[in-house]
Amino acid sequence: MFLKKYRVHIFLIALALAIIIYPQFSHKPDQQRVDASSIAVTRFFDLVDQEKYGQSWESCSTYLKSEVPKDEFVSRLSAVRKVAGKLLDRKQKDYLYTKDPGANIPAGEYMIYHFDAKFENKDHLTETVTVMLEGGKNWKIAGYFIE
Repeated sequence: MFLKKYRVHIFLIALALAIIIYPQFSHKPDQQRVDASSIAVTRFFDLVDQEKYGQSWESCSTYLKSEVPKDEFVSRLSAVRKVAGKLLDRKQKDYLYTKDPGANIPAGEYMIYHFDAKFENKDHLTETVTVMLEGGKNWKIAGYFIE
């Protein structure tokens, strides 16, 4: 009898709780995080595509800078992009948001973007860019890989 009388109320309370709790477990960032991290990726690609590898390193996270010295970063990126040639096309495939980056990686918020890219010497490559929220306010590049 009690459940019948209050079933609409119980349903509405359950729905309200689901609306409140779901975002905590969905692993989907809010649009502001997506937009801000995407801007960081775009700025990084602008520098890399113009062969400004040293400047692109400067725009990276403190974590990446501590792991890969500037001269090594520039040398590796220059070698890979020289083999690939000029960028012809790049399309974002997907992205992943995580607060659990794994072992030996600083805790924090991360966005991992995957792009299909076409270069003049390589028809199909996948570019992966990882950005991290540094200092709770700025998205910075934490990793860049071309496969």
